[in-house]
Amino acid sequence: MYNSAKLTKKIHNLKNYKKTTFYSKKRVTVKTSKNKKAYYMYVANKSNKIKGYVYSKYLKPYQPGKTTVVKTPSTSGSGSSTNTPTKPTEPTVISKSDLESLIAASPDLDPTGQLLSLTSEDYQTYASVFDKNFNVGDYAHKGVFNNDQASIYVESQQLVPYVQKAIDKWNSALGTTAFTLGTRENHSMVLGFGDGQIAGWDGVFYGSGIAVDYTSFHDHTYPYGRLPVSNEPITITLTSDDDSTGVGDGVAAHAASGYHYDADVHYVTTTITGVPADLLETYWVGVITHELGHSLGLDHTPYFQDIMAAQSGTENGQSQENMKYDWTDYKDANGTQGGTMTAKLTQRDIDRAKLTKLLGYW
Repeated sequence: MYNSAKLTKKIHNLKNYKKTTFYSKKRVTVKTSKNKKAYYMYVANKSNKIKGYVYSKYLKPYQPGKTTVVKTPSTSGSGSSTNTPTKPTEPTVISKSDLESLIAASPDLDPTGQLLSLTSEDYQTYASVFDKNFNVGDYAHKGVFNNDQASIYVESQQLVPYVQKAIDKWNSALGTTAFTLGTRENHSMVLGFGDGQIAGWDGVFYGSGIAVDYTSFHDHTYPYGRLPVSNEPITITLTSDDDSTGVGDGVAAHAASGYHYDADVHYVTTTITGVPADLLETYWVGVITHELGHSLGLDHTPYFQDIMAAQSGTENGQSQENMKYDWTDYKDANGTQGGTMTAKLTQRDIDRAKLTKLLGYW
């Protein structure tokens, strides 16, 4: 356990606290000495005396025990009451084998049917099972969602129309107001510009807010290359060619890679059609919609059509915090329209977000 997110000073050895319950305060993303990204939790024990930053994978989620419900004494027909207590009953929790059967019967990474209609005890008991099988987790900092809703303060007016469209997509799909636009004085999440050039991101969610890369956003040749000034629809082919130089078709293909770019991997072959100005707007709406998905507790999937798609299960050498399996390429890429390029949610995206609400992540 470290004293700060800079990881410069060790203050406790967790081997000495194997039976201690720690309470999560927030999650931070740090860069390690090898310039890789890792997730650390800021935790504290009940007395708040033992507190600091711990690598998330060194912590085991707390599984609450089953609660009991005691029935009130019944009354007889004559009006007299009986003092004989009834036997405490435990709420029925689905067996792990039955849960695994339901998961196996559902589409890959898509919680459907009964998986979205279990009891609160089921979700509490098997939270880690759901996390692992559907690539989800509690990623937003405490206080981001209040009464199942996050209020977003957009620092730049230039981004407001994009954010509003991304908000509308999630709210409409989920049938509830998960996101609203906030103000400087009243908000729970911040969204603004940042510098993603070195790390290679177009958008990033960092626990309490979202950043959009300033340089790429203002580069109208990005991500599809130079587009004609026209109100007529055009068709862009995204190639499967590598392009380590970062120009030409490779830049266009960057959009197909889910904006987690790695010049060493190959791309897909697909096309996108639309008016040039609309194509650019839709892409950035897709980027913001993707990052809002992270705030809801969704990590990546290998399905190109998902708004939460990514070409690889790892970024900068680090695996997702919760991941059903590893992948290094899309599962449904060729000829499929990408979620980020179209800014469209799939049923898989929507079902996973409904699951994270049931798990209490937003």
